[in-house]
Amino acid sequence: MRQLRQRYPKYRYNSYRGRGGGSPVRLIILLLVVLLIACAFWFAQRYVVYSADGSFHFEFPWSQRQSEPESEQPDEQTPAQDLEIIIEEPEEPEPPPVPDLHAYALDASVLQGGSTKALAQLSESDANAFVIPVKNSRGQLLYPSQLEEAKKVGAIVGGSISAAAIEELNASDYTTIARIATLHDSLFAYAHMADAAVQQIKYSGYVWYGPNETFYLAPEKELTRQYLSDIAVECAELGFDELLLDEFSYPTVGRLSNIYTSARTMTQAQALALTATEIKAAIKSYDVKLSVVMDAETVLAGENEVSGQSLPDFAQIFDRIYVPTTPEQLPALREALAESPAELIPILSAPIEDGPYLIGS
Repeated sequence: MRQLRQRYPKYRYNSYRGRGGGSPVRLIILLLVVLLIACAFWFAQRYVVYSADGSFHFEFPWSQRQSEPESEQPDEQTPAQDLEIIIEEPEEPEPPPVPDLHAYALDASVLQGGSTKALAQLSESDANAFVIPVKNSRGQLLYPSQLEEAKKVGAIVGGSISAAAIEELNASDYTTIARIATLHDSLFAYAHMADAAVQQIKYSGYVWYGPNETFYLAPEKELTRQYLSDIAVECAELGFDELLLDEFSYPTVGRLSNIYTSARTMTQAQALALTATEIKAAIKSYDVKLSVVMDAETVLAGENEVSGQSLPDFAQIFDRIYVPTTPEQLPALREALAESPAELIPILSAPIEDGPYLIGS
């Protein structure tokens, strides 16, 4: 060494101290920092939430309490399953009351160019409905029917004028009621004596003569029921709101003992009920009421063996029962129909203060 120093005097030998010694305090601090980081990572692992895409984030309890609103806890004394939940549904408004029927009978002239005048006259009254004849007791159809059976017997008398009148009347705001003379029908009965008419005993197979040499249809016969059903369907298609069956009974005047009854397979009441039921079934798809005319005596008595009309039967089939009456007799009629599903419409000569009515015959 001395030789080196002597040989190279320019360099001096100093022992190397370097940084290896360091301070023990720094080392301790470093270890504590590492320990804290490890503890924090271990603590945070329980709050790691992984997403579907593989990423993760932390959800700490204090952050959840801040973001989630506090929910009200049910009273400990009232178990949740005992709580009664009441939902009040809004009440549906009651439909407006249906006004009573105030109808007026119009004659056949209204179908021959008098419809506009008739509507003007009705507007000056309390009327909200009217009745017009579409088939009379002779069997004539007062509208342009398309029925082949009616054409064959010459029953169609209505033409383009009556068609236009019916269209105007049904387009009005009034309730329109078509009056149909049903079983009193001379034309169809005379043309079909065996298959549709009421026959007489004296001459087998020959039509029975009623008063004024008019004829009647027999409701127990299928052709009669089919013909009347076809007429009802046509009237419903014309747009009438209601069909009123008039003279819907067996004959009650004339030489009734001459009527041939031995071939009947059902009672008169059953035949009328069957006919009414088939007519109602035929017009079922139309928004139209079906009504009938009954006399007051039959309504009060409940039935009439001669005419075949039966109040219990008719009340279950028809929507309305029209009865020619007087104001004095009206309370008794109302009582007779009090439990009936059919509505009583009295036919009067003048309006009354309460209830429905039809003015005119």
